[in-house]
Amino acid sequence: MKIDINKKGEIEIELICEADKKEIEEEKNRIVKEIKKDVEIEGFRKGKVPENIIEKRFTDKIKEEILKNIISKAYFQTVKKENFIPIVEPEIYDVEFTDDKLSFKIEMELKPKVEIKKYKGITVRKVEQKDVKEEDVENALREFEKRPEFASSIIDLEKRQMWKKRIREELEEKEKNNAKMEEEKQLWDGLFKNAKFPIPEKLINKRASKYTEDYLRRVNLNGKTKEEIESYAKELFKIFRSYAEEEVKKYLILDKIAEIENIKVEESELNEKIEIFSRTIGKPFEEVKKELEKKGEIENLKDEIKIGKAYRIIKENVNYIEKIVVPGQERKT
Repeated sequence: MKIDINKKGEIEIELICEADKKEIEEEKNRIVKEIKKDVEIEGFRKGKVPENIIEKRFTDKIKEEILKNIISKAYFQTVKKENFIPIVEPEIYDVEFTDDKLSFKIEMELKPKVEIKKYKGITVRKVEQKDVKEEDVENALREFEKRPEFASSIIDLEKRQMWKKRIREELEEKEKNNAKMEEEKQLWDGLFKNAKFPIPEKLINKRASKYTEDYLRRVNLNGKTKEEIESYAKELFKIFRSYAEEEVKKYLILDKIAEIENIKVEESELNEKIEIFSRTIGKPFEEVKKELEKKGEIENLKDEIKIGKAYRIIKENVNYIEKIVVPGQERKT
């Protein structure tokens, strides 16, 4: 098979492939022999159907299998030979199939090479959570009072105090989380500045499309025209694409750190994760593990654990400071 490699970008590769008549015939003969083993046609014993009859009876199936097998062979052989690491499923296009020739193109996006200057000792300014004032609690309580189902339950002073206590706790937890999120943002901003790699656009768009489709399935679109839904989908895609890009960038950085730190996932760590999952869904550990193995999810689970361990290394080595003193603003004595 003739395969030309066209580098379209830093991480975009196009394979221009062509199989000749001999290769097509060899693949066809192999497929026909496979069908012949099990096919049953009236008037012939199993395994004894003439091959010319099989070719006529299963023309579409044979052509489909030839296409699938030759394309897969071209893809996997090239990936192995060139040590490519695809990051999304390949795109197949410009397929031309005749009795004498099969030509096609395969486009793939490769995993970017990540360079990280620094990931330990990233400076993060400590963020103090905002105080929850009494007026904040009262305002929130008044919002509850506007709802009929709550009004009767908070007229009583004792119950009102109980609600105020609960609301304060919720508001304080919210402010605590806001402070943590601001610190997390500083940490990631620092990591992004210290990392360099090409952005995998196809992977990001694929994830954003999936998030958009999932969201549209959950919302009520009754009464919306096709144009309105398409417009809404475009707006959602923009929002989700921004989220997907940040998500992918974070993953690639953590994956590189895991490589640098030579992070391994122990069997005990994997089992602990599966045990938690099994308790959550209420199924026995062994049953859950077998299901995950059958679905090919074990490697994804190991990757999740590995990425988590890489993130902990970053967090354990953050350089927290209370306040950044700007030159000229030093306290005078």
